[in-house]
Amino acid sequence: MKCSLLHTGGILFCAVLLMHFLASISGASPVEEHRELWTGSLYSSTYRAGICIRSNGDMYGALYLRQASGAVDRYTIVGKVDGDRITASHHSGHTFIGSFTSENTVRGELTLKNGYKMDVQASRSPDPEVDEFCRLVQQQ
Repeated sequence: MKCSLLHTGGILFCAVLLMHFLASISGASPVEEHRELWTGSLYSSTYRAGICIRSNGDMYGALYLRQASGAVDRYTIVGKVDGDRITASHHSGHTFIGSFTSENTVRGELTLKNGYKMDVQASRSPDPEVDEFCRLVQQQ
């Protein structure tokens, strides 16, 4: 059960990261797609999330959640950024609603499909290399 909670949290956290990026580029050109890398930790796991955001605020991405055991799980998320408000979801039914607390930080609430809620925070990484994440999602 703890493992599934970590997986769920990682997915939602990725959603938070994606949404944060969308909010930061809301003034972008209509033909652009912006990409960012977000990182953080949740319980005993760490994650890297590559977020791809379209100029209309739609976003998608992939999150790699590394558990304490070393196992890595990959999740895909979709969402929307509207001003400072971020919403995201994973196909399993987990959702995230949050907002930017600074230019490089997103904070919000992750709600698992079973109703369990937890606070999560994500930070923008200075490493912008996220093309691999976006390609993985587009291939699905």
